Amino acid sequence: MKLLSYIICLTILLVLQPAGLSRAATEQNTPAPDFELIDLAGKTHRLADYRGKVVIINFWASWCPECLEEMPSLDRLYTRFSKQDLIVLGITSDRKKDPVLEVLKKIPVTYPLLLETGGGVFIRKYIVIGLPTTVLVDRRGFIAERIVGRTDFGSASFSKKIQELLHTGRTP
Repeated sequence: MKLLSYIICLTILLVLQPAGLSRAATEQNTPAPDFELIDLAGKTHRLADYRGKVVIINFWASWCPECLEEMPSLDRLYTRFSKQDLIVLGITSDRKKDPVLEVLKKIPVTYPLLLETGGGVFIRKYIVIGLPTTVLVDRRGFIAERIVGRTDFGSASFSKKIQELLHTGRTP
């Protein structure tokens, strides 16, 4: 069933992907595409507003089991490093608040969850073809790393990556 979900998601994204779209915008050491999205409380978030901070962009959906599994460790990481200029933005493909609010009843998180109602950030800017997808953005606003699939944000190796980005601006 999980494989079928990935295949369906990939097929939809490939069909919707505009012709001639460059993948360079999502590769390491390229500028992270800016976006403007609204969180569940109606507050606007622009990636450009967080320049000078390390940003984790986590693309997820309420129907994605792997996405839900990684949310608690991502929230713990955010809590641990938020005072050191780490920002986490969870961008959901859910087009309505209700499924997201249902997830929050079971898995409360403290980082902002943003609604992607038009598909422009997922499809045209970051070319997300599998969920979850996580993009690390360094203090300069460049993509430091892109991870497709579930991540253990509580692992020592991931914490080391974040500490390197926070202290030197680069991953080891």
